[in-house]
Amino acid sequence: MKSHTRMKDIYRLEDVIKRQEKDHEFKTLLDKARLRVAIARQIKIAREKAGLSQSELADALGISQPMIGRLEGLKDNRLPSIELLAKIASITKKKLVVNQPGFHLELACM
Repeated sequence: MKSHTRMKDIYRLEDVIKRQEKDHEFKTLLDKARLRVAIARQIKIAREKAGLSQSELADALGISQPMIGRLEGLKDNRLPSIELLAKIASITKKKLVVNQPGFHLELACM
């Protein structure tokens, strides 16, 4: 039997997400994922602007390079601590700004 896809059966990802956001659990997970992406992006931007490799940043933080890779590459579902983000801001001498709906964080070196 031949399968036919009708245009009305094709949904845009944005439409599917908008419908699913009505589910509280889904929305919570989506918000956390968006926050992780925003934080990962800020870590990578700060590191690159500081001219540091992942290994150099890891050494300065006293952690492993793969941990920096996981933070930047979203391979870890956990959110980094404020303490770790503050250390990254201090070492890179760059401001980390995370601005998501319902959440705003700015960390700068002192």
